[in-house]
Amino acid sequence: MSVLVTYATCHGSTRSIAERIATRLAECGLRVDLLDVADAAHVERYDAVVAGSAIHNGDWLPDGAEFLHRHALLLATRPLWLFSVGMAPAGRGRRGRWFAAHTRVPHAVDADAELLNMRDLHSFAGVLEPAHITPRIRPFMWLFGGRFGDFRNWPEVDAWADGIGEALAAERVPQRPHPGRAAS
Repeated sequence: MSVLVTYATCHGSTRSIAERIATRLAECGLRVDLLDVADAAHVERYDAVVAGSAIHNGDWLPDGAEFLHRHALLLATRPLWLFSVGMAPAGRGRRGRWFAAHTRVPHAVDADAELLNMRDLHSFAGVLEPAHITPRIRPFMWLFGGRFGDFRNWPEVDAWADGIGEALAAERVPQRPHPGRAAS
């Protein structure tokens, strides 16, 4: 079974998470290609797709959104897992927890959600450095419990990728009747 892992990144943490997912899926015995969404033109070559994007201003990056929209009809025919990388999952304090709990589904995903064969949408924390945001935005970041640092949770990424690998492994094994039971 062949899997496309594709991503839209701005500063690199989404790419690093996509790389980790691709590695875990390959360890499950799947054929995996890892491509930036700008280079992922031939989705029809893959049996399943894992796509992710950094979150900026509450939504996927334009390249990630365009990938979903452009390939929506094809993605409707394949198992699809989506992931977002942003700072909402890393929020701290009461406001940070509230913000993480009330972060909406990105518009890019919601716009084509009825068409997509989406198995899961997962949000991962990423990396936020002072150079990534303007001084004008910093007060809002602090207000909602944000902070600078590397908040990638590799065990969480691994567990999510392993779940995808298990799901795809189950799909490629034909169902055999249990001994002693009639086939239905």
